[in-house]
This record gives sequence, structure tokens and C-alpha cells, in this order.
Amino acid sequence: MRYSIYGHHPHTAVTDHMVLFTVALSLLIGVVLVRLGIYGRQRWLSFWGGSLVLAALIYLVVIWLG
Repeated sequence: MRYSIYGHHPHTAVTDHMVLFTVALSLLIGVVLVRLGIYGRQRWLSFWGGSLVLAALIYLVVIWLG
């Protein structure tokens, strides 16, 4: 299905609650990945999990500060 740039576009609204839920879920997944990486002695898994946790925390702090 093609859409014209001048025509009607489907409504795709993303609410703040959706974004906050996604960030919270990312934080949870990151913590799980870090724990699995430490338990399984896989540095790459700990690294990516820690990076995900860091990114989610930075996003939450920026939102909290305004």
C-alpha cells in the first residue's frame, strides 16, 4: 500500500506512557542481561546489558530533570 506525501497518513500516536514503559522494560532486560553475563562469565553480554541499563538510566534522568 502506498501513501502520497500529500494524502492522508495513518494515525500512529505514541504516548509518553508507551515510551516510559519501553524504557522501564529496557532497564529490566539490561539488569537481567548483566546478571546472566556475570553468571555465565560472558563479558560481551554483561557489556551490552550494562550499556542498556546506562542508556535507560540516562533517559530517565533527563526526563526527570525536564
